[in-house]
Amino acid sequence: MNSYLPEYFKEFELIWESRDTYTIHLPKENPGKAGQFYMLSSPGIGEAPISVASGHLREMLFTIRSVGTVTSKLPDARVIGVRGPYGTSWPWERYGKILAVAGGIGIPPINSLFDEMVGTGRGKDLEIIYGARSPSDLIYHKQRKEWAKMANVIITVDKGDPNWKGNVGFVTQFISKSETDRDGAVFIIGPPLMMKNSVAESLEAGFRPENIYLSLERRMECGIGVCGHCNVGEFYACEDGPIFQYSAVKHLPELFL
Repeated sequence: MNSYLPEYFKEFELIWESRDTYTIHLPKENPGKAGQFYMLSSPGIGEAPISVASGHLREMLFTIRSVGTVTSKLPDARVIGVRGPYGTSWPWERYGKILAVAGGIGIPPINSLFDEMVGTGRGKDLEIIYGARSPSDLIYHKQRKEWAKMANVIITVDKGDPNWKGNVGFVTQFISKSETDRDGAVFIIGPPLMMKNSVAESLEAGFRPENIYLSLERRMECGIGVCGHCNVGEFYACEDGPIFQYSAVKHLPELFL
């Protein structure tokens, strides 16, 4: 297989999750693992790295926020190209218990993680803290009900509204209350500042640095370590990541930029 050449699909399903976030459902088996990414594209639009949002081999889901020149145009595309999977995955098999902390559009790779763990009978070993800016920014309404059947789930928003009856506060406020054994792992994904503060709270709560993992999807363009755009210190996010062990990258000053 030529790593640069995508497979194109003329038939696909697009579902809007919120006012600015949508899911593309491709009729293709997913050989990737939770935490890995694919390069999605369309002729004349461009290409962008997107984490896989499903852990089922029978389907391939990508949930995308419409914020860039590519992601804002993909909903109007008549053809979707996909190549991959690339990068590292969440190493959940190494641990007995997992705490997943996700902010905003960081939640799709955690949905994929849930799918994988449930598929092996380990859904109850997962705890999820998921936060968004407001109730209207929360996505995966159906999926969240599935998470709650198996995993311990905390949903929070930065700012509520008159109809919101749930938690209000940053995801970091709930890490110290986690039921996950402190010998377990913490998987963190979201905006840079949220990840930085989540690492600090995880350490304060008693989790070990070598058991904390971050997803760093930074400026990826080729996906295979050729272009150099995703360089982070001595690492390339597309090849050495996007999943990094915190203890291996904590010395990098640009880590959370």
